[in-house]
Amino acid sequence: MKTKFQESLVVALFILAFAGPGFCDYISNIQLSPASPACLAFGQTVNITFNYSVSEAGGTLIFVRPFSSSSLTPNYSAHASPNYPAGTGTGTGDFSITSGDVIVDHLRFQLLNSDQNKVLLEFFIPVEYHFSSHVIDNINITPNSPASFVVGQNVDITFNYTTNHPGGVRIFARPITAGATTPEFSAHGSPLYPTGSGSGTGYFSVTSGNAIIDHIRFRMYNDDQSQLLLEFFLPVDFRYAAHAINNIVISPGSPDCMLFDEHINVTFDYRTSQPGGVRIFLLPFTDGTPTKHFAVSPSPLYPSGNGSGNGFITVTSDNIIIDRLRFKITNADQSQDLLEFFIPVYYPFSIHRISNIVLKPTAPAYLTSGHDVEIKFDYLANQPGGVRIFARPYTAASLTPNYGAHGSPLYSSGSGNGDGYFNITNLSVLVDHLRFQMYNESQSQLLLEFFLPALYYYGNQNVTGLAGRDLAEPQSFALRQNYPNPFNPSTTIDFNIPHDSFVSLKIFDTAGGEVTTLISKKLQAGNHHCLWNAAGLPNGIYFYRLQVENQIVATKKLTLLK
Repeated sequence: MKTKFQESLVVALFILAFAGPGFCDYISNIQLSPASPACLAFGQTVNITFNYSVSEAGGTLIFVRPFSSSSLTPNYSAHASPNYPAGTGTGTGDFSITSGDVIVDHLRFQLLNSDQNKVLLEFFIPVEYHFSSHVIDNINITPNSPASFVVGQNVDITFNYTTNHPGGVRIFARPITAGATTPEFSAHGSPLYPTGSGSGTGYFSVTSGNAIIDHIRFRMYNDDQSQLLLEFFLPVDFRYAAHAINNIVISPGSPDCMLFDEHINVTFDYRTSQPGGVRIFLLPFTDGTPTKHFAVSPSPLYPSGNGSGNGFITVTSDNIIIDRLRFKITNADQSQDLLEFFIPVYYPFSIHRISNIVLKPTAPAYLTSGHDVEIKFDYLANQPGGVRIFARPYTAASLTPNYGAHGSPLYSSGSGNGDGYFNITNLSVLVDHLRFQMYNESQSQLLLEFFLPALYYYGNQNVTGLAGRDLAEPQSFALRQNYPNPFNPSTTIDFNIPHDSFVSLKIFDTAGGEVTTLISKKLQAGNHHCLWNAAGLPNGIYFYRLQVENQIVATKKLTLLK
């Protein structure tokens, strides 16, 4: 199922396991077609491509298999594997489900030596593929997500369908907010779609108030709507209000190092029915307050209706990081605030710069313990005597344990280029950021520091994967840190329960308000995995809490970073 708003799943997350010595170097750039999530007919194929680097002398076999609820999905068919020779290259695979309504929720990648008696690398990525005798696919949403709307503006939908249900079917698309239908919505009815294959259309809008739509729910019923044949959800980010700003483009893109007085340029489209027009202002924020020493463009009077605008932001002095941009719409004389929202960004301002950073392999990637990530960069330094530049791996806001990394030569003042590396040994870990630091020659003065998001998964033989890899039942309750963290927009939460129990797993915001309930039911003893998709929610810190039989086991923090 292809959608305009769903980008290809380059890869993601999130349970990584490695067994045996470190022969395989990495797997990266995993591409799935059709992209997840998707609704597929029995026998329809999901095609997979990936890049690899291996050094096993006799070559490597690479298999991809579908999993549902921590076990191999029943009735699957999948590709065999050629022998991939030592070195780097591109591989392919595929799988399908031949019968039985199922949801494939993970794909397992396994790398084996040539005679298949040794697992060299194993990891899982989360997906969502619905296989059924009823299908809704080739969905197109107009406009694309994310988007901002004025109240009453339609979201238009087209789709194809396949069904073998006698008497035909009816198909409905509805907006969803935080797990429930969005308040004050209007939406299409459904004609009777005949048995077989065809196409359909629909729409919805919000008629009043402010709303954030995070999913579209698709349902297929029989002709009299007495039987639900198919249901699935597509993540979106649609925002309704009386005024709208969308199609925002920020240049240079975040994150980026900026020099004092260098402009961050912003363009946007707007929509308003405000008599007399509106003004639209940009304002940089740092740590929750307006950034010091900033300069911004003024706002002209934008006329009522639809149009486009632009502006700029800069910092004139003092080493400062802009971490959010505020957009505000006011009426013409600025006596009334009409709309306000924030976009997270990351722009360190200084007289020095590190830019054009290239990482090899490109992130995200799955690597064996000890494999180097190579780093190249350009720099600009206005420092007599030259500078030293270091890049270090970070995990959950701290230096990653057991890392190895490059030293730094003395880079001359002015502009030039540099390189480095890092690796992780004897630990299964996710590197979620790289910290870059520029020092003076003697390293007595920190001149520049910034963090670059980057997802690298290192594994070793002490970590297990999904079903069948951890045979011992847990002896106590445990809630693990989500992975990856920070994440965008999905993350996985693992927990253990030692006996059959009623389990509640909930997400809360920093004010203590409940965002969503992920699990609220009785579960069997064992190790459990829960995927949370936070598409449509604002960036920031959230908390997840595990409660078992009305007793709180633990609460942990996670960070959504788009």
